[in-house]
Amino acid sequence: MGKIMRKKRILITGGCGFIGSRVVQNLLATPHEVFVMDDLSSGHRSAIPEMLVDLKVCDIRSDAAQEYIKEIAPHFVIHLAAQIDVQVSLEQQQLDADINIMGTLNVMEACKELADFERFVFASSAAVYGNSTELPLMEDAAPMPISPYGMSKWMGEQYLELNNEMVDFPYCVLRFANVYGQKETGAKDVISDFWDKMIHEKSPIIHGDGEQTRDFVYVADIAEALILALNVRKNGIYNISTGEQTSINDVLSVMSDLLQVTVVPENRRNRIGDVRDSRLSNAKFQEVTGWRPQYTLAKGLEQMHLEKQEMVLVK
Repeated sequence: MGKIMRKKRILITGGCGFIGSRVVQNLLATPHEVFVMDDLSSGHRSAIPEMLVDLKVCDIRSDAAQEYIKEIAPHFVIHLAAQIDVQVSLEQQQLDADINIMGTLNVMEACKELADFERFVFASSAAVYGNSTELPLMEDAAPMPISPYGMSKWMGEQYLELNNEMVDFPYCVLRFANVYGQKETGAKDVISDFWDKMIHEKSPIIHGDGEQTRDFVYVADIAEALILALNVRKNGIYNISTGEQTSINDVLSVMSDLLQVTVVPENRRNRIGDVRDSRLSNAKFQEVTGWRPQYTLAKGLEQMHLEKQEMVLVK
C-alpha cells in the first residue's frame, strides 16, 4: 500500500463500476474507511460488499453529492464516475460534457471546502492525445482530442490544474490507455465486444483494416495504479499503460487461440473519433511510484477467461 498507513477516509466515485469495484476490493485490504458514490446507471450494488462500505446512491452532478462529500469529509477522492463511451459522446455532446466536466467540478468544489483534504485522483484517458503521432506518447505531448469524450476529460484536467494554481488544490491525473477486463455491464470496449461475439461464434466487427493499434492495460493494473496515486505528492499528469502496441487483428488472433474459436471478422468503415495508433509511455509514473504493469495482453486475457468461468460456476 505504500506510505499512507494511518486510517484515512477514501471516497470512490463510480465505485460500483468496472474499475471502481476493483479499487474498492483492493482498499478493503487496508486500514482505510471506504466510501462509494454511484448512480448505478452502469454499476451494480452487488459489485461491492455493502456491509464493509458506505454507499451513497446519487448523481455526481447533484446537490446530494456535494452534501455527502461535506458530511463524510474524505481525505482522498478517486474520481472514476464518468460518461466513458466515445460514440455516446459524439451523439450526445452536452450529456458527455455535463457529466464529465460539470460532474467533476461539482465533486471538486465540495472537496475544496474540506479542511483536511489531501488529494483528488482523477481518471483521465489517452483520448486527450487524439491522433498525436509522437509515439510513445509522453505526458507533455500536446493534447489534440478528436472526440467530445477526449475533450471533456481534458477539460477536467484543466480545471484541476487551474484550481491548483488558484487555491493549491492537490491533484493527480492518471491518463489510462485502453482498459480491459471482465465486465458485467457498462460501455463495451473492443475486447469485451470481441469476446461476446466469439463465444457465440459470431463475426466480430472491426472498424477499418484492423491494423490500428492500441495500448491495452489490464484492469487489475489500473486499480493498483489508482491506489498508488494516493501517495503521489507531486501534482500532475501520469500515463498508466503497458507501453506495448497491439493491433486489433493481433488481439483477435490471441483471443482465437485462447477461446479456441476461429471466426472471420467483419470489416466496416472507420468511425469518427477513433484514434489510429496509440502507445503511452508509463516511465513517469513508474519513476514516482515503482508501479509496473503485471499483465501482458495474453496474461490479462487468460485472467479474464478464468474470471468469466468462475462467474458461470457461481451462477
